[in-house]
Amino acid sequence: MSLRLENPRDEIAVDPAQREVTRRDVVALLGWFALISGVAIGGQVVNESFATNVLAPPLFGRFDVRVGPATLLVLTMGWAIVWFGPRVVSTIPWRILLLVTALAAGSWALSLAMVDGVDALSAPLSGPHDYLVNVERIDSPGTFLETFVDRLETYSLHVQGHPPGMVLVFWGLAWLGLVGAAWAAVLVIAVGVSATAAALLTVKAMSGETNARRLAPFLALSPAAIWIATSADAFFMGVGAWGIALLALGAERRSDYLSLAGGLVLGLALFLSYGAVALAPVAVVAAAAHRGLRPLLVATGGVFAIVALFGVAGFWWFDGLSDTVAAYEAGVASQRPFAWFVVANLAAFALALGPAAAVGLGRLHRAPTAALTCAALIGVVAADLSGLSKGEVERIWLILVPWVLAICVTFDLRRCRGMLALQGLAALAIQTGVRTPW
Repeated sequence: MSLRLENPRDEIAVDPAQREVTRRDVVALLGWFALISGVAIGGQVVNESFATNVLAPPLFGRFDVRVGPATLLVLTMGWAIVWFGPRVVSTIPWRILLLVTALAAGSWALSLAMVDGVDALSAPLSGPHDYLVNVERIDSPGTFLETFVDRLETYSLHVQGHPPGMVLVFWGLAWLGLVGAAWAAVLVIAVGVSATAAALLTVKAMSGETNARRLAPFLALSPAAIWIATSADAFFMGVGAWGIALLALGAERRSDYLSLAGGLVLGLALFLSYGAVALAPVAVVAAAAHRGLRPLLVATGGVFAIVALFGVAGFWWFDGLSDTVAAYEAGVASQRPFAWFVVANLAAFALALGPAAAVGLGRLHRAPTAALTCAALIGVVAADLSGLSKGEVERIWLILVPWVLAICVTFDLRRCRGMLALQGLAALAIQTGVRTPW
């Protein structure tokens, strides 16, 4: 497989085996549908016995069909990415590809959100359970960190379930004069869609530009975009993705500075979401791609430095996690049966990834990004079995989406339009059929 960079208009040479739809692909697609439909049906039965509040199983929300003029915008944007995307990503210069992919992902996410109107972009961040309602309570970052654990029960629901980092990010935004949910939404969506560029850089560093180009249209067009515009978890995804990208680049270029930067960014991700721990296997694979432990050791030093810095400032990560777990288990988690959500979580995540990921996993044995995807799946399994993610994982596990989608490098750019169309249709069906809080 090769990419002839002498002429940017040359197309990618593809393994002939990638051009055929195999029985394995069909089985994977049917398995994806069976998992989701089985959980959708079973969820209605579970809801008769438990107050799960997951009214559109496996997704958090409720069934509500909305079709209007904005639906045409979604169809137009999806069609443009499906029809032009494969050709564009195979011909444009690499650096421009990074920007174009992020812009396409952002446009797709925004078009989906517009099904519920312009207000749907900022409303999720200004609700009574979200982060912004707590910003005015911060007199100083130091005091906020020192008292965060003691006052945990007084904060909004999402703040109780996370470290203090996101509230501080929004406080900093307000300190700069960018006050309100609209500015917060701009920041969250921009950082969220930037994860596409970070993922492409990572795949290029680990397995070459050819594979990164194959991945680009699948990063731009996925059902996960529904939760990029707008949930704070999109911000977590972007920060985590750049930490992994810096680590992968540090390993490729043998740069301690890049590896350290990756560790520092991943350390910051831990103070945005406790779930960022699930990125650890991905970080190990990214650091070890070029057969060296040094990048991982340097990055680990960066992570410890951030943990120590927050500790000195008054917030000890492990204390916060302990209190958050206690609050979670005393809340809605007590109404959500563990055994059921171990399965339902996987169905919700499968919906966020789309059918392409299922078909790609069926080709895992010949995927150049298999290690990256397997590492992400280890994080998924760990998060699932922890019992700390009972439902709502379509947004909570966004941080792992780019790395599972990396399996889509197994698709031929010349023949992937059908699979891309399935991705878009899955997203459209979710967005127009299920009303979610995000």
